Amino acid sequence: MKKLILLRRVSQIFFVAIFIYILWSTTYPLKGILPPETFFRANPLIMVLTSVSERILIPGTLISLTVILLSLIFGRFFCGWICPLGAMIDLSSGIRKRRKPPGDAANRSLGRVKVFLLSALALLALAGIQAAWILDPMVIMARFVSLNLIPTITLAIDRLFIFLIKSFNMYGWLYDIYRGLKSSLLGVKVFYFANSLYILFFFIFILISTYLLSRFWCRAICPLGAVYRLSAARPLFRRVVNGCTECGRCRSRCRMGAIRSDISTVNGECILCMDCVYDCPQQAISFGIPALARAKKTGRASADADGRALKDPSAPRGEISRKDFL
Repeated sequence: MKKLILLRRVSQIFFVAIFIYILWSTTYPLKGILPPETFFRANPLIMVLTSVSERILIPGTLISLTVILLSLIFGRFFCGWICPLGAMIDLSSGIRKRRKPPGDAANRSLGRVKVFLLSALALLALAGIQAAWILDPMVIMARFVSLNLIPTITLAIDRLFIFLIKSFNMYGWLYDIYRGLKSSLLGVKVFYFANSLYILFFFIFILISTYLLSRFWCRAICPLGAVYRLSAARPLFRRVVNGCTECGRCRSRCRMGAIRSDISTVNGECILCMDCVYDCPQQAISFGIPALARAKKTGRASADADGRALKDPSAPRGEISRKDFL
Protein backbone atom coordinates (compact mmCIF):
# COMPACT_ATOMS: atom_id res chain seq x y z
CA MET A 1 0.00 0.00 0.00
CA LYS A 2 1.30 3.46 -0.89
CA LYS A 3 0.87 4.82 2.61
CA LEU A 4 2.48 8.22 2.04
CA ILE A 5 0.37 8.93 -1.05
CA LEU A 6 -2.76 7.77 0.77
CA LEU A 7 -1.90 10.06 3.68
CA ARG A 8 -1.44 13.00 1.31
CA ARG A 9 -4.78 12.36 -0.36
CA VAL A 10 -6.52 12.16 3.00
CA SER A 11 -4.92 15.49 3.89
CA GLN A 12 -6.09 17.06 0.62
CA ILE A 13 -9.65 15.78 1.06
CA PHE A 14 -9.72 17.02 4.65
CA PHE A 15 -8.60 20.55 3.80
CA VAL A 16 -10.93 20.79 0.78
CA ALA A 17 -13.82 19.70 3.00
CA ILE A 18 -12.85 22.26 5.68
CA PHE A 19 -12.52 24.96 3.02
CA ILE A 20 -15.98 24.27 1.60
CA TYR A 21 -17.49 23.99 5.08
CA ILE A 22 -16.09 27.37 6.12
CA LEU A 23 -17.50 29.12 3.05
CA TRP A 24 -20.84 27.31 3.19
CA SER A 25 -21.39 27.67 6.94
CA THR A 26 -20.62 31.40 6.89
CA THR A 27 -22.92 32.21 3.95
CA TYR A 28 -25.71 34.50 5.15
CA PRO A 29 -27.69 33.88 7.31
CA LEU A 30 -25.64 30.93 8.63
CA LYS A 31 -22.90 31.39 11.21
CA GLY A 32 -20.23 28.72 11.21
CA ILE A 33 -17.78 27.74 13.92
CA LEU A 34 -14.70 28.76 11.93
CA PRO A 35 -14.37 32.34 10.65
CA PRO A 36 -14.33 32.76 6.85
CA GLU A 37 -10.83 34.29 6.89
CA THR A 38 -9.28 31.14 8.43
CA PHE A 39 -7.49 29.97 5.28
CA PHE A 40 -6.64 33.44 4.04
CA ARG A 41 -4.72 34.32 7.21
CA ALA A 42 -2.32 31.49 6.31
CA ASN A 43 -1.89 32.91 2.80
CA PRO A 44 1.34 34.98 2.62
CA LEU A 45 0.59 36.25 -0.90
CA ILE A 46 -2.69 37.91 0.05
CA MET A 47 -1.74 38.98 3.57
CA VAL A 48 1.67 40.47 2.79
CA LEU A 49 0.78 42.19 -0.50
CA THR A 50 -2.45 43.57 0.94
CA SER A 51 -0.53 44.94 3.91
CA VAL A 52 1.98 46.53 1.55
CA SER A 53 -0.63 48.03 -0.77
CA GLU A 54 -2.74 49.38 2.14
CA ARG A 55 0.32 50.51 4.14
CA ILE A 56 -0.94 48.75 7.26
CA LEU A 57 -0.20 45.49 9.07
CA ILE A 58 -3.30 43.35 8.59
CA PRO A 59 -4.18 41.09 11.56
CA GLY A 60 -3.08 37.57 10.72
CA THR A 61 -0.04 38.55 8.66
CA LEU A 62 2.24 36.94 11.23
CA ILE A 63 0.35 33.67 10.76
CA SER A 64 1.10 33.72 7.03
CA LEU A 65 4.76 34.43 7.75
CA THR A 66 4.77 31.36 10.00
CA VAL A 67 3.72 29.26 7.02
CA ILE A 68 6.69 30.63 5.09
CA LEU A 69 8.98 29.67 7.98
CA LEU A 70 7.54 26.15 7.87
CA SER A 71 8.33 25.99 4.16
CA LEU A 72 11.98 26.63 5.03
CA ILE A 73 11.83 23.32 6.88
CA PHE A 74 9.35 21.20 4.91
CA GLY A 75 9.50 22.80 1.45
CA ARG A 76 6.35 23.32 -0.61
CA PHE A 77 4.22 21.13 1.65
CA PHE A 78 1.31 23.58 1.38
CA CYS A 79 1.00 23.08 -2.40
CA GLY A 80 0.98 19.30 -2.20
CA TRP A 81 -0.87 18.64 1.04
CA ILE A 82 -3.13 21.60 1.88
CA CYS A 83 -3.97 23.84 -1.10
CA PRO A 84 -7.64 23.23 -2.09
CA LEU A 85 -7.08 24.26 -5.71
CA GLY A 86 -4.05 21.96 -5.93
CA ALA A 87 -6.21 19.11 -4.67
CA MET A 88 -8.81 19.76 -7.38
CA ILE A 89 -6.07 19.87 -10.02
CA ASP A 90 -4.72 16.51 -8.82
CA LEU A 91 -8.24 15.07 -8.88
CA SER A 92 -8.82 16.22 -12.45
CA SER A 93 -5.46 14.86 -13.63
CA GLY A 94 -6.28 11.33 -12.49
CA ILE A 95 -7.35 10.28 -16.01
CA ARG A 96 -4.63 12.22 -17.81
CA LYS A 97 -2.45 10.20 -20.17
CA ARG A 98 1.26 10.27 -19.44
CA ARG A 99 3.31 12.25 -21.94
CA LYS A 100 6.97 12.85 -22.50
CA PRO A 101 8.10 15.39 -19.90
CA PRO A 102 9.66 18.71 -20.93
CA GLY A 103 13.42 19.12 -20.75
CA ASP A 104 15.27 20.86 -17.95
CA ALA A 105 15.46 24.16 -19.86
CA ALA A 106 11.70 24.18 -20.49
CA ASN A 107 10.97 23.44 -16.84
CA ARG A 108 13.24 26.28 -15.74
CA SER A 109 11.45 28.66 -18.11
CA LEU A 110 8.05 27.62 -16.79
CA GLY A 111 9.18 28.20 -13.22
CA ARG A 112 10.41 31.69 -14.05
CA VAL A 113 7.01 32.75 -15.40
CA LYS A 114 5.29 32.57 -12.02
CA VAL A 115 8.23 34.35 -10.37
CA PHE A 116 7.84 37.12 -12.93
CA LEU A 117 4.10 37.33 -12.17
CA LEU A 118 4.85 37.48 -8.45
CA SER A 119 7.33 40.31 -9.05
CA ALA A 120 4.72 42.20 -11.06
CA LEU A 121 2.14 41.81 -8.27
CA ALA A 122 4.70 42.98 -5.70
CA LEU A 123 5.47 46.10 -7.75
CA LEU A 124 1.76 46.87 -8.04
CA ALA A 125 1.40 46.46 -4.28
CA LEU A 126 4.24 48.95 -3.73
CA ALA A 127 2.32 51.34 -5.99
CA GLY A 128 -0.75 50.92 -3.80
CA ILE A 129 -2.61 48.54 -6.14
CA GLN A 130 -3.78 45.20 -4.75
CA ALA A 131 -3.98 42.76 -7.68
CA ALA A 132 -2.88 39.51 -5.99
CA TRP A 133 -6.50 38.37 -5.68
CA ILE A 134 -6.69 37.94 -9.47
CA LEU A 135 -4.34 34.92 -9.54
CA ASP A 136 -4.29 33.75 -5.94
CA PRO A 137 -5.34 30.06 -5.80
CA MET A 138 -7.26 30.44 -2.53
CA VAL A 139 -9.30 33.33 -3.90
CA ILE A 140 -9.97 31.48 -7.17
CA MET A 141 -11.18 28.41 -5.27
CA ALA A 142 -13.28 30.57 -2.92
CA ARG A 143 -14.96 32.31 -5.84
CA PHE A 144 -15.79 28.99 -7.48
CA VAL A 145 -17.19 27.50 -4.26
CA SER A 146 -19.21 30.60 -3.30
CA LEU A 147 -20.55 31.60 -6.71
CA ASN A 148 -20.79 28.27 -8.54
CA LEU A 149 -20.62 25.23 -6.27
CA ILE A 150 -22.84 26.33 -3.37
CA PRO A 151 -25.66 27.79 -5.56
CA THR A 152 -25.65 24.74 -7.85
CA ILE A 153 -25.75 22.15 -5.07
CA THR A 154 -28.28 24.14 -3.04
CA LEU A 155 -30.60 24.51 -6.02
CA ALA A 156 -30.22 20.84 -7.06
CA ILE A 157 -30.97 19.47 -3.57
CA ASP A 158 -33.86 21.86 -3.06
CA ARG A 159 -35.46 20.90 -6.39
CA LEU A 160 -34.91 17.18 -5.69
CA PHE A 161 -36.73 17.40 -2.35
CA ILE A 162 -39.63 19.32 -3.89
CA PHE A 163 -39.90 16.79 -6.72
CA LEU A 164 -39.92 13.76 -4.37
CA ILE A 165 -42.35 15.32 -1.91
CA LYS A 166 -44.86 16.40 -4.55
CA SER A 167 -44.54 13.42 -6.89
CA PHE A 168 -44.84 10.73 -4.21
CA ASN A 169 -46.91 12.69 -1.69
CA MET A 170 -44.15 12.31 0.93
CA TYR A 171 -45.33 14.95 3.38
CA GLY A 172 -44.26 12.92 6.38
CA TRP A 173 -40.67 12.21 7.41
CA LEU A 174 -39.13 13.45 4.14
CA TYR A 175 -40.91 16.79 4.44
CA ASP A 176 -39.64 17.10 8.03
CA ILE A 177 -36.07 16.52 6.81
CA TYR A 178 -36.58 19.12 4.09
CA ARG A 179 -37.82 21.70 6.60
CA GLY A 180 -34.82 20.97 8.83
CA LEU A 181 -32.39 21.45 5.95
CA LYS A 182 -34.11 24.70 4.92
CA SER A 183 -33.08 26.18 8.27
CA SER A 184 -29.46 25.04 7.85
CA LEU A 185 -27.81 23.60 4.74
CA LEU A 186 -30.44 24.77 2.26
CA GLY A 187 -31.15 28.01 4.08
CA VAL A 188 -28.30 30.03 2.63
CA LYS A 189 -29.13 33.09 0.60
CA VAL A 190 -28.07 32.29 -2.94
CA PHE A 191 -27.19 35.16 -5.23
CA TYR A 192 -26.46 34.89 -8.93
CA PHE A 193 -23.95 37.30 -10.41
CA ALA A 194 -23.30 38.13 -14.04
CA ASN A 195 -19.60 37.20 -13.72
CA SER A 196 -20.31 33.77 -12.19
CA LEU A 197 -20.03 32.16 -15.62
CA TYR A 198 -16.62 33.73 -16.22
CA ILE A 199 -15.43 32.45 -12.85
CA LEU A 200 -16.60 28.96 -13.77
CA PHE A 201 -14.83 29.06 -17.15
CA PHE A 202 -11.61 30.27 -15.53
CA PHE A 203 -11.77 27.46 -12.96
CA ILE A 204 -12.39 24.89 -15.70
CA PHE A 205 -9.46 26.29 -17.70
CA ILE A 206 -7.16 25.69 -14.73
CA LEU A 207 -8.32 22.08 -14.48
CA ILE A 208 -8.11 21.45 -18.23
CA SER A 209 -4.59 22.90 -18.44
CA THR A 210 -3.31 19.90 -16.54
CA TYR A 211 -4.10 17.74 -19.59
CA LEU A 212 -1.50 19.71 -21.52
CA LEU A 213 1.07 19.53 -18.75
CA SER A 214 0.66 18.09 -15.28
CA ARG A 215 0.02 20.83 -12.70
CA PHE A 216 0.56 23.48 -15.36
CA TRP A 217 -1.04 26.15 -13.18
CA CYS A 218 1.24 25.33 -10.24
CA ARG A 219 4.35 25.14 -12.42
CA ALA A 220 3.94 28.27 -14.52
CA ILE A 221 1.31 30.69 -13.19
CA CYS A 222 0.48 30.42 -9.48
CA PRO A 223 2.07 33.41 -7.66
CA LEU A 224 1.55 31.76 -4.28
CA GLY A 225 3.53 28.81 -5.62
CA ALA A 226 6.25 31.30 -6.60
CA VAL A 227 6.43 32.49 -3.00
CA TYR A 228 6.99 28.94 -1.80
CA ARG A 229 9.41 28.23 -4.67
CA LEU A 230 11.66 30.98 -3.35
CA SER A 231 11.29 30.13 0.35
CA ALA A 232 11.71 26.37 -0.22
CA ALA A 233 14.84 26.54 -2.36
CA ARG A 234 16.86 24.64 0.27
CA PRO A 235 14.47 23.07 2.79
CA LEU A 236 15.68 20.98 5.68
CA PHE A 237 13.30 18.12 4.85
CA ARG A 238 13.62 17.06 1.21
CA ARG A 239 14.04 14.31 -1.37
CA VAL A 240 16.98 11.95 -0.72
CA VAL A 241 18.35 9.56 -3.37
CA ASN A 242 20.62 6.61 -2.56
CA GLY A 243 21.51 3.77 -4.93
CA CYS A 244 19.92 5.29 -8.05
CA THR A 245 20.45 3.44 -11.36
CA GLU A 246 19.29 6.49 -13.36
CA CYS A 247 16.46 4.69 -15.13
CA GLY A 248 14.64 8.05 -15.34
CA ARG A 249 11.26 6.68 -14.29
CA CYS A 250 10.83 9.15 -11.43
CA ARG A 251 11.65 12.09 -13.69
CA SER A 252 9.21 11.03 -16.39
CA ARG A 253 6.39 10.80 -13.85
CA CYS A 254 7.09 13.86 -11.72
CA ARG A 255 3.95 16.00 -11.79
CA MET A 256 5.91 19.20 -11.09
CA GLY A 257 8.97 18.62 -13.28
CA ALA A 258 11.02 18.90 -10.10
CA ILE A 259 13.50 16.17 -11.09
CA ARG A 260 16.32 17.08 -13.47
CA SER A 261 17.85 14.86 -16.13
CA ASP A 262 20.69 13.96 -13.73
CA ILE A 263 18.03 12.91 -11.16
CA SER A 264 18.85 15.83 -8.85
CA THR A 265 15.94 17.76 -7.37
CA VAL A 266 14.68 21.30 -7.89
CA ASN A 267 13.59 21.67 -4.27
CA GLY A 268 11.61 24.84 -4.95
CA GLU A 269 9.32 22.92 -7.31
CA CYS A 270 8.94 19.73 -5.27
CA ILE A 271 5.51 19.61 -3.57
CA LEU A 272 6.24 16.41 -1.61
CA CYS A 273 3.67 14.39 -3.56
CA MET A 274 5.67 11.23 -2.71
CA ASP A 275 5.02 9.68 -6.14
CA CYS A 276 8.72 9.14 -6.83
CA VAL A 277 9.11 7.13 -3.63
CA TYR A 278 6.88 4.43 -5.09
CA ASP A 279 7.76 4.93 -8.77
CA CYS A 280 11.41 4.00 -8.18
CA PRO A 281 11.96 0.29 -8.98
CA GLN A 282 15.14 0.28 -6.86
CA GLN A 283 13.46 1.86 -3.82
CA ALA A 284 16.30 4.37 -3.83
CA ILE A 285 14.20 7.43 -3.03
CA SER A 286 13.02 8.67 0.33
CA PHE A 287 12.22 11.96 2.04
CA GLY A 288 14.10 13.17 5.06
CA ILE A 289 16.99 15.29 6.26
CA PRO A 290 19.99 14.59 3.96
CA ALA A 291 22.61 14.95 6.71
CA LEU A 292 20.85 12.35 8.86
CA ALA A 293 20.42 10.05 5.87
CA ARG A 294 24.15 10.22 5.09
CA ALA A 295 25.05 9.56 8.72
CA LYS A 296 22.74 6.57 8.81
CA LYS A 297 24.23 5.18 5.62
CA THR A 298 27.81 5.66 6.89
CA GLY A 299 26.94 3.94 10.15
CA ARG A 300 25.41 1.02 8.30
CA ALA A 301 28.49 0.72 6.11
CA SER A 302 30.73 0.73 9.18
CA ALA A 303 28.64 -1.98 10.79
CA ASP A 304 28.94 -4.11 7.65
CA ALA A 305 32.71 -3.64 7.66
CA ASP A 306 32.95 -4.68 11.28
CA GLY A 307 30.88 -7.74 10.50
CA ARG A 308 33.28 -8.74 7.73
CA ALA A 309 36.22 -8.16 10.04
CA LEU A 310 34.78 -10.59 12.58
CA LYS A 311 34.48 -13.22 9.87
CA ASP A 312 37.98 -12.50 8.52
CA PRO A 313 40.48 -11.69 11.30
CA SER A 314 43.08 -10.66 8.72
CA ALA A 315 40.86 -7.84 7.42
CA PRO A 316 41.69 -4.36 8.82
CA ARG A 317 39.13 -3.44 11.49
CA GLY A 318 37.28 -0.14 11.36
CA GLU A 319 38.04 0.40 7.67
CA ILE A 320 35.66 0.25 4.71
CA SER A 321 36.27 0.31 1.00
CA ARG A 322 35.75 3.41 -1.11
CA LYS A 323 32.82 1.66 -2.81
CA ASP A 324 31.10 0.94 0.54
CA PHE A 325 31.78 4.49 1.74
CA LEU A 326 30.22 6.04 -1.34
